[in-house]
Amino acid sequence: MAGRRVAVAIVLAAGTAWAGGSSEAQKPTEADLEWPAPTAERKRVNPVPVTPAALKRGRSLFRLHCAVCHGYEGRGDGPASRPHARFAAAPRNLTRLDVQARLTEGEIFWKLSNGLRARDRMVMPPFRDDIQSEEDRWVLVHFVRSLSVASSSGTEAQLARAQSALRSDE
Repeated sequence: MAGRRVAVAIVLAAGTAWAGGSSEAQKPTEADLEWPAPTAERKRVNPVPVTPAALKRGRSLFRLHCAVCHGYEGRGDGPASRPHARFAAAPRNLTRLDVQARLTEGEIFWKLSNGLRARDRMVMPPFRDDIQSEEDRWVLVHFVRSLSVASSSGTEAQLARAQSALRSDE
């Protein structure tokens, strides 16, 4: 019985450390999770053309860096989503139209580059160092957009065509 309690304590401590905070730190509130990008960043436009090759590269980057939390298809159901939700915040479902509609390309780029830490908890890690190429971060933006084709970016038709080509490539 004592061994089981020790194992549970170790798992809880590891989960807390993974989430980026101590057991005493408060979980971020909804207000903490309002995470606006600076105006200049929100206005940035993706300089990389939407192509099947760009989406394929973006998909690879998403699976490598994002799927652990956001899930393979971006629904916020990755293997780390449950412990993350307990200690910080649930990963966003990137397939939801309302989530996509309120994010600009520049804002997605800024958020994935800078991450978010709130109340001593890592809500989303910054990927600027892990994905050093700006072009790679921009193709990741295209892939995130493709998770919910009806976005506010104005490139819905391009994304639909490229996503269709990407599916036929699988």
